[in-house]
Amino acid sequence: MLRPVIDYFNSITPLSTKLVDEIVNYAIIKEYKKGDFILKDGKVSNYASWILKGLVRTYYVRNGEEITTKFLWDGASVTSVYSYFSRKPGNENIVPLEDTILASMHYDHMQYLYKTYPEFNVIGRVITERYLYMWEIEVYNLRKQKAEDRYKFIVKHFPQLLQRVPLKYLATYLGVNLETLSRIRAKIR
Repeated sequence: MLRPVIDYFNSITPLSTKLVDEIVNYAIIKEYKKGDFILKDGKVSNYASWILKGLVRTYYVRNGEEITTKFLWDGASVTSVYSYFSRKPGNENIVPLEDTILASMHYDHMQYLYKTYPEFNVIGRVITERYLYMWEIEVYNLRKQKAEDRYKFIVKHFPQLLQRVPLKYLATYLGVNLETLSRIRAKIR
């Protein structure tokens, strides 16, 4: 079951047999039903996880309204970055939009692997670089583009989301209400 994670890590840098054994030893497989909480706001994120199968949404609550911050699917890593690295309670909720299977590793085990295996540091750095790259694209699209342009970006780069994500969540991700999203979709068709 961990094969996709091991293959992903190996695509970044070759793993020693000993490191693979350690990853297999420390990683745990967790299954979540649609709507279960992977993480609730106010809790410390103790696990870094990789989505083996499924789709999750991250969001926070502002003035009683859920504001979607990310959609993540097969192959993506997922955690509350602020909480995981600060070791403090975060304000992010992580919830599957479909039945989801995660490979997860506790923060303490990750730190042990970083200290023990130099190649695991390379993996951590590359994953962080990729995260920051995607984060910058998201910030640009969500803050500097018009809502219609943000929607077109999703249509072009992530069309599978349009079939898998309820429109009410897509609207909060784009920073518009559902009626505005409906008008944008009608205009583009």
